[in-house]
Amino acid sequence: MTDADTLRMLTEAAAAAAPFDAKRVRGWRDKAPGFDRAQWTVMAEQGWLSILVPEDLGGLGLELDAATAIAQVLGYAAAPEPFVAAGIVAPQLLASCPAGETRDTVLADVISGTKVACIAHLNPSGELAFGSTAVRARKTASGYSLNGEYRFVPVPDADAFIAPVVLDRAEQGGKPDLCQAELLWIDAGLNGIEVERETTADGSAHGWIRLTNVEVPAAAQLAAGDIWPIFDAASDYGTIGNCAELLGNMERCLELTLEFLKTRSQFGQQIGKFQVLQHRAVDLWMNKEVARHALTASVATVMAPDVPAAARAQATSSAKARIGQTALHLGNDAIQLHGAIGFTDEYDLALYVNRAIAIAPYLGNAAEHLKRYGELKQRRMEVST
Repeated sequence: MTDADTLRMLTEAAAAAAPFDAKRVRGWRDKAPGFDRAQWTVMAEQGWLSILVPEDLGGLGLELDAATAIAQVLGYAAAPEPFVAAGIVAPQLLASCPAGETRDTVLADVISGTKVACIAHLNPSGELAFGSTAVRARKTASGYSLNGEYRFVPVPDADAFIAPVVLDRAEQGGKPDLCQAELLWIDAGLNGIEVERETTADGSAHGWIRLTNVEVPAAAQLAAGDIWPIFDAASDYGTIGNCAELLGNMERCLELTLEFLKTRSQFGQQIGKFQVLQHRAVDLWMNKEVARHALTASVATVMAPDVPAAARAQATSSAKARIGQTALHLGNDAIQLHGAIGFTDEYDLALYVNRAIAIAPYLGNAAEHLKRYGELKQRRMEVST
């Protein structure tokens, strides 16, 4: 666990390096790449992209609580930079891959901010299970030929995608075997890659990537065999980072709401003096605090020594099921308490509500994680009996 002084310094440094700037946030809406590359470089220089990477691989070697501290600050600032997808998931996944020249090179590029990478794994229906990837690979003399689609890719303008592929059935004697999947570093500039941007609520975008006979060199292989455990672990870390970003978002939404209740007057007095609105405000605060404790408990479980994968996954889904739902409900209630001004794009609350809508489904929405939590809990109960 990261000591309190380090966490405090990280939080203060993050708040100073990434303050809320409404003009900047609005300026990147509906505009590729959807975030500021110069700001991404600043984040890399601060060491944020290497927080979870071991020191012997060039990282800071800190733990998940440090990464979530940064994510929470960025959520509070409604920052458009894809820290969770490209600064938590990608480095964590790369650092977990077997050592090799390609792994070492691309990991260094990612944590230095030279290249922005994210995972691409969902099929067009968005099915959460990692083994549901719709991209198939055929081995060639020089590497692989890829065909298929990835959808809901969080950074459509990334320099590269870290993606699982499954060998064609013919390559496996007609028997598909997800345990024989391979993890590849796919350069976004390769011929045959088409990226369609799908705009989200906050003006950012997801990518729908179509691969047609894309030739990937053999050196692009990062891992092979049963790749899903490391992929699952990186996803759990990213899910918790996503929860932290949503928590920061909720904190600012609540602050804006309380400020409004204190300043808006009606019937000759501040509307914050009406008891019914006070009760609703308290409900919002309580829901936010429950979400905070859910995140804290999840982080503690995941960071516990030798935590089983099933326990890590269950703790992760527990947090996302709670926080993913709370963030959306809190935003909706904040708009109601603001009245008409809450619907206007010019008012900053809209930036936060739309941001929550855009990022809440990342790596599985609340309903999907509630289902996953129930299935994992049932499975663990059956094993214990």
